[in-house]
Amino acid sequence: MFSRRFDLAVKYGVVALGGVATIVFAIVYFAARNQVADVGYRPQQPVPFSHKLHTGELQISCQYCHAGVEMSAHSPIPTTQTCMNCHTAVKPESPRLARVRESMETGIPIEWVRIHKVPDYAHFNHSRHIRAQIDCKSCHGPVESMGVVSQYKPLSMGWCLDCHRNPADNIVGARPISGVFTGQLHDVNNLLDSTYIFTPIAAQIGESKPIVSPSFGMVETALPAHEVDGIPHPKKAGLGPENCSTCHY
Repeated sequence: MFSRRFDLAVKYGVVALGGVATIVFAIVYFAARNQVADVGYRPQQPVPFSHKLHTGELQISCQYCHAGVEMSAHSPIPTTQTCMNCHTAVKPESPRLARVRESMETGIPIEWVRIHKVPDYAHFNHSRHIRAQIDCKSCHGPVESMGVVSQYKPLSMGWCLDCHRNPADNIVGARPISGVFTGQLHDVNNLLDSTYIFTPIAAQIGESKPIVSPSFGMVETALPAHEVDGIPHPKKAGLGPENCSTCHY
């Protein structure tokens, strides 16, 4: 009934339509699922650095390398000098450290590839979360068990709001390995011991007072006593704000 040319055109059209429909479905499906957005992103770094070795086995605190994160809006990338504090004596001739030694000699920083990044139109302040005694693991996952770090959480708007609305279900309390100040002086040998996880969140939500009406999650909580000189006052972790201007301004 139909010519061969028409028959082929119909077949190719059906295949093309099916391909377009599949692509559109995949885009809509993954765009609507916060838990898969960029999760698993793991770029190749200029130096093969293992968090599993340094943090997991050697138990080097997160804030030894990412110094100043409790006072900075952004988590600082370790300087070459931070690496060489140890590696002038530890495996100083290792070929894996060639880029580190070159950076030290030339003064040119190592160009690490950034993994975690929110869009330019959104603002995330590390210091506010660290000083609320929220552990790094809450957002970055079990970094101490990662040979090569990958993105563990989606960092999407929906994911952030889920945490702000239900902090007790999503936040990991400050652990000694992270170096987050909690007002408690830990006297333990194993900094990774999960029994020392500090979880003050559930008991403190009831102490929060609305700042505005309606509150939009904007609440205030009392600060604990200042116990250690030179360390910023940690804030109590409670319900996070939900108003647009908190992250978009």
